[in-house]
Amino acid sequence: MEKIHIFSDSACDIPESLVNQYKIEIIPIHITHEGRTFREYYDTTPQQYWKLLQETDDIPQTSQITPAQVLDSYRRAHAAGFTHVLGILMNAKGSGGFQSCCIARDLYYDEYGKEMRIELVDSETYTMIYGRILLTAAEMRDQGESFEAILGVVQSRVMRSEAVLGVYTLRHLKKSGRISGGAAFVGEALGLKPISHVYAGGVNVCGKVRGEKNLIPKMAEFVRQHAAGIEKQEAGLLHGAVPEAKIAELENQLYALGFRKVTRWPIGVSVITNTGPEALAVMYYGAPRG
Repeated sequence: MEKIHIFSDSACDIPESLVNQYKIEIIPIHITHEGRTFREYYDTTPQQYWKLLQETDDIPQTSQITPAQVLDSYRRAHAAGFTHVLGILMNAKGSGGFQSCCIARDLYYDEYGKEMRIELVDSETYTMIYGRILLTAAEMRDQGESFEAILGVVQSRVMRSEAVLGVYTLRHLKKSGRISGGAAFVGEALGLKPISHVYAGGVNVCGKVRGEKNLIPKMAEFVRQHAAGIEKQEAGLLHGAVPEAKIAELENQLYALGFRKVTRWPIGVSVITNTGPEALAVMYYGAPRG
C-alpha cells in the first residue's frame, strides 16, 4: 500500500493552517539581515517581512535550502514508513534548491537504496503559483489517489501555470539589482509601472503603464488574453503591502472577467525581496506549454 509524503521549500507560501491541514512538510529558506539569520515560514510571516523591507535600506540575503536539510527530510520519511516522496520546488532557474533536493536524493539512495521512491518536480515558478499545485497533490493523496495519478496532475498543472506581476515602485527592483539605478530614476520620473509575465521559468517584462491607476486594468487585460477557459478557473490574487482598495479593485476586475472564484494569497520572502512589498500578481492556468 502506498504511503505518500509531500514536501516543498518555504517559498511556496502556503499558509500555516493549510500546511497543517494537509500535512505538507516545509523546508525553510534562511534569510540574513543585519547579522541576524531567521527561517522563512517558521520565524517570520509575510506581513512581518513586508514591514521589514519598508523600514530597512539593506536588502536581506536569502539562502537556498541545502542538501543536508533535504536529506534529513528523506531520512525522516523513511523512518516513518513512507513508500513515496513527492517534492514540488521553486523554479530551478531562480534558485539552487531543486538541485539540492536532487543531490540529497542521490545521497539517500546511496545510503538506503531505492525502496522509497522520490520524485522531484521543478515548478518553474514561484510562491502560491506552485503552492496551490502542492495543495491539489495533497488533496488527491488524502482522497486515496495513486502516486502516479498525483504526479501526472502535478506535471500537467506545472505546464499550464502562469502569472502576471505588477509593481507600484521601482525602488526595490533597483536595490535588488533587477534594474539599473538609471532605469529606475527615469521610470520613477515618468511614473512607469512595469508588468511582467511569470511563465516557463522566466519573469519577463511584458509591458509598462504610466500611472498607478492604469496598472490594474492592464494586468486584468493581460489575464483575459492569456488565461484558458476563465469561467472554469479559480484565480489567485497574490499581494504584498498594497492598500485594500487596490486589492479589491483587482479582485472585482477578475470576477468581471468571469473567474468562478478569486482567492487572495500573501506573497512571501522569495518574491517580495526582489519586487518590494508594493506588488500585485494574478495566477491562472493558460494553454499547456509544448
